[in-house]
Amino acid sequence: MKKIKYLMALVLSLALTFSFCLPASAATPDKDFVDVSHWNNNSGLPLSFYQTIKAGGYKAAVVKVSDATNYLDPTASVNIANAHAAGLKVHAYHFTRLTSTADANAEANWFATCLKNVGFKASYGIVVADVETTNGVSKPKLTDYTNMFLKAMQDKGYMVDLYTGSSFYKSHLDADKLSVNEPWLARYNNGSAEPSWNNGKKGAWQWTSSEVINGRYFDVSQDFAGKYTKSVSKTVGKIKSISLVNYLKSKGKPWSYAAREKLAKQYGINNYTGTAAQNLALVAKLQSGIKPAKLYNPKDYLSGVKKVKTTKTVYLYRSTNFAGKYRVAKFKKGTLFTIKATGNSPIKQVPRLKTKSGFWITANKKYVKVVK
Repeated sequence: MKKIKYLMALVLSLALTFSFCLPASAATPDKDFVDVSHWNNNSGLPLSFYQTIKAGGYKAAVVKVSDATNYLDPTASVNIANAHAAGLKVHAYHFTRLTSTADANAEANWFATCLKNVGFKASYGIVVADVETTNGVSKPKLTDYTNMFLKAMQDKGYMVDLYTGSSFYKSHLDADKLSVNEPWLARYNNGSAEPSWNNGKKGAWQWTSSEVINGRYFDVSQDFAGKYTKSVSKTVGKIKSISLVNYLKSKGKPWSYAAREKLAKQYGINNYTGTAAQNLALVAKLQSGIKPAKLYNPKDYLSGVKKVKTTKTVYLYRSTNFAGKYRVAKFKKGTLFTIKATGNSPIKQVPRLKTKSGFWITANKKYVKVVK
């Protein structure tokens, strides 16, 4: 019996010794913030979602706002309003497609325009350059263009950060020359290994793209540097329980579906269908005093025309987005154009005229008039 007890004690002693020598399994990273876009819900996530994650310990949300120079995420306005109303720290990101200095400036201008349109204030939080594609651009050039984009956003009064994949960060960007030295990096491996930081300077780590919250998959990140989660109240935000229709009625404002749809467009919700998420976001914006973007006056623009003549110098564009990079040619006063169709600009839905050549010109009556 004594021998057996001795052997058992020896085995236990060895087991304990080895347990201290073996590396411990990695702990699950913190769930500090989520990032969201139209992929999570094509009409925007409701206030209740953001209240749920805030109550569960999440501190912030990073919302996709734009892409390149011609895309505004249709859910950005709703997600920003509802996340902010729930008491989360709110940040915004732009997916870049940088190939030149002109691109860097044009995309920064587009991002800033979109931020204003969806009601994102510089005081809310950080604006992020999402850099995940090279478009054939060399490592030094892509680094330069990224810095130019970030500098342009800083010059507009925003705090900035960089998001990219850990592998992309090492392979396609020069970390030593980037203006951001504590970036937000993605590396998915069930939280078993952190990204490849430059000189150990940790920003934030997007460690999963498959965290299930309320039956949907979300990207979740840990905030090492505290840039995304500092100064966040523990209180879950609420808004007064009132329907959008009743709120508008109480203020003596038009409340029909057409009126609500027009109001939604003013606040950057161009895909309004009257969902609870959209309506609550509008109530939150109205209650907080956020001013809507100015829309065009339809009386100032032509529609349903077949031929026009320019009354001033105009430019021809290959997109309804009249950013400089889409400019094709310049035409003097008196030029005739045959019109095939009409369209609208991406954000404010300003009317455009599609010419016989397939390119676009302005529909503004200050520049073109109808030819019968």
